[in-house]
Amino acid sequence: MGSVMNVNGIQSTSNPYAGNSADRNAMGQQEFLQLLVAQMKNQDPINPMDGTEFASQLAQFNSVEQLIGVNSALTDLQQSQNIMSAGLTNSMAASLTGKEVKALSNEFNLQENSSLDFSFKIPKSATEVEIVIKDENGNQVFTETMKGVQKGEHDYSWDGSNANGDKMPNGKYTVEVRPMSGDSPMSVLTYTKGMAERVKFTGSGVYLIVNGLEVAIGNVEEIGVKND
Repeated sequence: MGSVMNVNGIQSTSNPYAGNSADRNAMGQQEFLQLLVAQMKNQDPINPMDGTEFASQLAQFNSVEQLIGVNSALTDLQQSQNIMSAGLTNSMAASLTGKEVKALSNEFNLQENSSLDFSFKIPKSATEVEIVIKDENGNQVFTETMKGVQKGEHDYSWDGSNANGDKMPNGKYTVEVRPMSGDSPMSVLTYTKGMAERVKFTGSGVYLIVNGLEVAIGNVEEIGVKND
């Protein structure tokens, strides 16, 4: 494979001012005015409202009004950023077809006359690593325990046969990698590698079809060029 570059998962930014907060602030502004007017109408004529207090309340109202304006501007900015981010994601996804990608995934496709290949990465050396493969219905069809596995990334290949040596049918399988450091489990990352066959745009996000299965574009970690 040719040159490879790392790609960070595209993360959507969050804005605490987004949503319907502007509507709620607008309602607060209206209520503030109503309370102020009611206070003026019902004040004691013998002991009217102090001018300094009234000025202070007007200043508070002005601050609330300015905050509402800032809130509205931030909401508009967030919407613009979301549109720009979606456009960049779609453009990048379209350019990935035909390229080799490495992406986070624990689902793999066993194809005709081929093995099921994946890789996993552990943060430190493991006393043992158990590989468990399940079929589409969650039934365990294969398991193997590897002893003394060093930290880092490791490739693994399953020939598609169960413990009795029977060839399993083609289709989708789930891989569970369970590393242990002594008696304690540790974290692990599982990857699929293959050519991005096509891109799929859905309401829940953008996906690449890799080895016949959907991979979220945010899970793509490396992009390379397929060798002929």
